[in-house]
Amino acid sequence: MDLSAENFYTLGGFFHSDGALSPTQLVKKAAEIGLSAIAISDHENVAGLDEAMEAGKKFGVEIIPAVEISSYPDPLTEHHILGYFINYRDEKLLKALREVKESREERAAKVVKNLNDLGYEVTFGDVKALAKGTIVQPHLAWSVISNHKNKDKLKEDFGEIPDTGAFIRKYLVPGTPAYEARKAFTPKEAIRLIHEVGGSAIFAHPCWTTVKKENGNLIFDDRKFEEIARLGIDGVEVLAHRGEEEDTKKCVEHFTLLAKKYKLLITGGSD
Repeated sequence: MDLSAENFYTLGGFFHSDGALSPTQLVKKAAEIGLSAIAISDHENVAGLDEAMEAGKKFGVEIIPAVEISSYPDPLTEHHILGYFINYRDEKLLKALREVKESREERAAKVVKNLNDLGYEVTFGDVKALAKGTIVQPHLAWSVISNHKNKDKLKEDFGEIPDTGAFIRKYLVPGTPAYEARKAFTPKEAIRLIHEVGGSAIFAHPCWTTVKKENGNLIFDDRKFEEIARLGIDGVEVLAHRGEEEDTKKCVEHFTLLAKKYKLLITGGSD
């Protein structure tokens, strides 16, 4: 299997994480657009992989078992580490993911309270009902956005009804009003776990976590990238969107050069 951006793509499943389709629907779509192999990498969750494997056989798409792990080098920085080719039935992995899932639920309850204090109508039950698997930020964001009682406040805060990405960036990431930290991996721990279960560790979408936009210009913080590279990462998700098309092109060019500099594999992902 050639782990390169030309024929390798990762997709997330809403049923178990933060995508919009079930594993079977994802695999079917991959076949329809001509992908020969994909990895389904849900956040701290591998529950959709058996279904995906069966769908892969049906639609003729190779399924790479994968996972996406959130990690924190410091309280205000969040990096996502993808694990490809993992042994997703390994008990060490499953135990670690169960612990993270419990931590996410505890954190989600605190975030809901913070959102309530900020004037938004949302309950933990709303979020839990939406999340069929691991609770992730889009579940929290959509629970607010989809509640008609929040319409006026959303327009007041954003000027319009925002998408989940805009809501997350304003309220749910480190340093924002509703954010709550949780027990989580450090990047080193996430990389080590992935390697211990036979996987390749990939730095996910650095175009968001190591890049800021100020006054219309992208500012690249390559120190953050270098810190991850030194921890033994195997590759980087170069082909990832960064908002506007022109910004995406700049990020792809920048991280392609860094991948070559550090001799890292190049992958692509839809997130």
